[in-house]
Amino acid sequence: MASSTVLNYIRPLRDLMEYHHAEADAITADEILDFLAEREKAIGKSTLNTLCCALKYFYGKVLGDPGRIVDIPTPRKPKQLGELLTSSELRQLFAATKSTKHRLVLSLIFGLGLRAGEVSRIRLHDFDAKHRTLIIRKAKGGKQRTLIYDDAIRRDLIAHFRDAKPTDYLFTSTTRKSETGGISVRGVQYIVRCTRARAQLTKKVCPHTLRHCFAVQYLNNGGNLIRLKQLLGHSHVSTTLRYLSYASPELKDIPSPLSFLFDA
Repeated sequence: MASSTVLNYIRPLRDLMEYHHAEADAITADEILDFLAEREKAIGKSTLNTLCCALKYFYGKVLGDPGRIVDIPTPRKPKQLGELLTSSELRQLFAATKSTKHRLVLSLIFGLGLRAGEVSRIRLHDFDAKHRTLIIRKAKGGKQRTLIYDDAIRRDLIAHFRDAKPTDYLFTSTTRKSETGGISVRGVQYIVRCTRARAQLTKKVCPHTLRHCFAVQYLNNGGNLIRLKQLLGHSHVSTTLRYLSYASPELKDIPSPLSFLFDA
């Protein structure tokens, strides 16, 4: 698993032990539910879901005591994507970038639908300039995928290379670096957040907002749902299906299948 996932599974167990001042194997089922009820007051459904999954994994898989977690509910994650940016707002956001580096970060997320962590780990040998492809390695779930980039991203890449002259990682940071040596995920998030502030957009914008915008715009312009699943690196098409309710592709009528059957 990703280091962030490991932390997200360890922290709930730590918080549970601190809450009851006891070792994990000594905490009862009722005490676990008391802890969850208290945490529910301060966190969102998605965070609560991660917390429940972490405790279920520990008690069910690690301690082998599923009876202690049988009554722990699994909160439903919110299915809403949040506010998406319109085409004019996206242009406003790109116009507010202050450097070729920041421009390229936005271009890769919105242009290819990348996650913040995937952007932070890109290295120069991941590119194939001849075929204009980018390999995303060690993505979520340990998967790898190859993406084709277009002229717009190529122009931003060339501009960034001229300014930053990277030698290993595509993006580096002079302050806080990631475990691998490139820019950190927080660095990518900071770039998007600061650009959104300069653009004076009222909507909340984070890297995943741009990833969502990529998916919806892809479908609106005639993209295929199965291909979108591959581009985003989803394990299940059900995850990709949620974008359909936000997309409004141009509908084109075709002759009835009956016509194809007999007119041929």
